[in-house]
Amino acid sequence: MNTNELTSRQRKALNLTVRAVEGGYAVPSSDGGEYTISRDEDGRLVCQCIDFAIHKADKEWQCKHVLAVMLFIRKSGRTDPPSQEPVRKRASRYDAIDLS
Repeated sequence: MNTNELTSRQRKALNLTVRAVEGGYAVPSSDGGEYTISRDEDGRLVCQCIDFAIHKADKEWQCKHVLAVMLFIRKSGRTDPPSQEPVRKRASRYDAIDLS
């Protein structure tokens, strides 16, 4: 995502209303519905919108809905969606195991 794309999406994100819901955040969609933004197993904010799905492989890319949630989190001081179980990272065979 280049700087112009990010700036454009940030402007759009400023106009979106974010609500904390169980397990994530609700952000309105342009068709009158809403998307739920939640965290994946790595802690990354993910969205249900088509734009996010198209760019899902790019870990740096963010849709306007995710940017709106990031602004909401920053303003409200929240760190996790309400009532969400703590994110547990799956153990990898490469993780160190403490046998002491």
